Amino acid sequence: MILAIVAGSFAAAWVLVGLTRMIALRAGLIDVPNRRSSHIVPTPRGGGMAILLVALCAVAVSTLSGRMPLVAGLSWILGGTVVGIIGLIDDIRGLPVALRMGFQALAAISLLVATGGLPQLPMPAGNLELGYWGWVLGIVVVVWSINLFNFMDGIDGLAAAQSLFVAGAGALLVGSVGVAGGLQLPLLALAGASGGFLVWNVATTKIFMGDVGSGFIGFSLAASAFLTAGHGSTNLWTWLALNGLFFADATITLLSRWLRGQRVLEAHRSHAYQQLSRRWGSHSAVTLTYSAINVVWCLPWAIMTTRTPSRGSIFVVAELLPLSLFALMAGAGK
Repeated sequence: MILAIVAGSFAAAWVLVGLTRMIALRAGLIDVPNRRSSHIVPTPRGGGMAILLVALCAVAVSTLSGRMPLVAGLSWILGGTVVGIIGLIDDIRGLPVALRMGFQALAAISLLVATGGLPQLPMPAGNLELGYWGWVLGIVVVVWSINLFNFMDGIDGLAAAQSLFVAGAGALLVGSVGVAGGLQLPLLALAGASGGFLVWNVATTKIFMGDVGSGFIGFSLAASAFLTAGHGSTNLWTWLALNGLFFADATITLLSRWLRGQRVLEAHRSHAYQQLSRRWGSHSAVTLTYSAINVVWCLPWAIMTTRTPSRGSIFVVAELLPLSLFALMAGAGK
């Protein structure tokens, strides 16, 4: 069943990306390289719409079948659609940062309403009660997740490969029982759809994901984290561990730029993965390296957070320290 869902989502996304590419070419939705780009050939964008459509169809099926709570499914569909549409408009004509983040915050609020705010954080001394601050922190986490994938979608295949790994591993870790099991279908569909898009986005890249795809993926993974926390074996530390490499790269880059007095929200090419792609002269080499680190380093730590949730924070810190050092050595933020 798992292989059938992934294969079906892969095939559906592969076809939809091809159709999206034809529409983008006819509509003139082309990403023209500039001095901050990591590519040199004008390329159509918006291919992430295929990922959005396939994943949200899976959410709808899981909700209508009763496996996912109605409020949870509706919040995922509503929030994901808002984030995707805003990303698509930004791909077409560009939007002010404040406006984009405002709509992203609204999507985050809809998700938090479905989950009752940020769930308790398991800590070594017991669950940490956040109270009203949990809502504030929850909005920040969702908006950061959305923009995290946007920041990291700068070279061929990287964001899609990350989505494939996090969603796929997350689907296996949440299991197929109870409330958390209702999210397994959407996660498997997201993983398969990311793979279907990846075929178009590696080697000779034929289309870019665009903000419509990267933002939706970031929102969907945040939704998965909040909706499965407290159900089954996964918790918020599990999802942070799975996404640890992206988190370390983006966070160290932004902190480095801020300490250097640079504009944090201004487009740039100073992420660790961008530095490495120029140094190695290959996007594929960087994407494969990041994927290998995910499997060899991040996945074991994520599994450990499911075995001993109370020590999840310790495991995540132990995971992120070497990853942060890796980002610094790669030149993140310079």
